[in-house]
Amino acid sequence: MTELDSNLGDWAEVQDIGDWSGLLLGNGFSQNMWASFGYHSLFETASTGDGPTLSADDTALFERFETRNFEWVLSALATSKSVLHALGQPHELIDQREHSIREALIQAVHSVHIPWLCIEDEKLKRVASELSKYAAIYSTNYDLLLYWSLMAAPAQFRDYFWTAEFDISNTEIWGKTTRVHYVHGGLHLYRKPNGQTLKRTARGGRNLLDLFATPFEDAAPLFISEGTAPEKLASIYRSDYLSFVFSQLALDDGPLVVFGHSLGGSDSHIVDVLNSHRGRKVAVAVRAEDDVRQKKGAIVASIPNAEIYFFDAATHPLGDPALNIAPPAS
Repeated sequence: MTELDSNLGDWAEVQDIGDWSGLLLGNGFSQNMWASFGYHSLFETASTGDGPTLSADDTALFERFETRNFEWVLSALATSKSVLHALGQPHELIDQREHSIREALIQAVHSVHIPWLCIEDEKLKRVASELSKYAAIYSTNYDLLLYWSLMAAPAQFRDYFWTAEFDISNTEIWGKTTRVHYVHGGLHLYRKPNGQTLKRTARGGRNLLDLFATPFEDAAPLFISEGTAPEKLASIYRSDYLSFVFSQLALDDGPLVVFGHSLGGSDSHIVDVLNSHRGRKVAVAVRAEDDVRQKKGAIVASIPNAEIYFFDAATHPLGDPALNIAPPAS
C-alpha cells in the first residue's frame, strides 16, 4: 500500500521490487542535464524573446486554430500550400506566414536548447548505459538530449527508422535491443502533408540543432511542445509514426518507471494509458524539493488501477546531479 506521506525511498529499494522493462521520460530528465529546459512555454518564448518573434498575423493563426502547438499550425500551412500548388493557385501569403512562424520557432528553440558544443560525451555515455537497461523507452520530450544520448551507443537502440522514412509495415525489431518511442515527436522528426514521417540526420559537418534552422524537403517539424491532451492526441493521430508509437505505449503492460514526468492534466492521454492495465507496477520519480505528499496524492488519484511506488528522483542514475551541464561563460 502506497503511503501518502512526505517520505521518499531510494531508487535502489524500488529497483528490486520488479523487472522494470519500460521507461517513460518527461521534461525533468532533460532539465536535470540542462536547466534552461525549465521554461514554461515555447509559445511564450517565441512571442516575447529576443530575435524573430511571432507577429500579430502569426498569433492570429494560432488563435484561429485555438492552439499553441507549432506542429499543428505549421502542418496546416504545409497542407494548404500543397493544395494551392496542386490547383495552380498562388501561395505567397502562406509562404510568408510559414517563414515567419518557423523563424520564431527556430529562435525560441535555440534560446532554450543546449548547444551541441556544450555536450559532454562522457555524460551522454553514462545516460546511454542506463537507458540500455530497459526494453522500451517512451519519451514525451521534443529536445535532442535523448537522441544525442542514444547516438553514444547506437547499436543498443532501435527507433523503427530503417531509412529516412518511417514504414508502418516494417516495425519488427529482432534481438535484444532497446526500443525507443518519441511519443510527442522530436526536433529530428518531420511530417509531410500526407502524414508520412521523416527522420533527419546530421550531415555535412552540421549537427541536428543547427539543421533545424533549415527547411527539410516539404515537411514541417513534428513535435508537440504544448497544448491540451485532446490537442496532443489529435496531433498524434495525424502522423503515422506518432500513432504507431502511442499504440505501443498503450499495449505495453509491463512494469514501468516514470522519470521526470508530471503526469499532469495536459498529458491525460498518457495517464489514461497507464491506468488501463490493472495491477501494473509503476515506479514514479518525485523530486524531494516538491510537495511530495500532494504529488503522491495526485498521481495515486490519476492512476488508481496501478500498483504505485515512489522514489527520490535524485537517487536514480538519470537524476544524478553530476549529469548537469553548465552553460558556457558569457
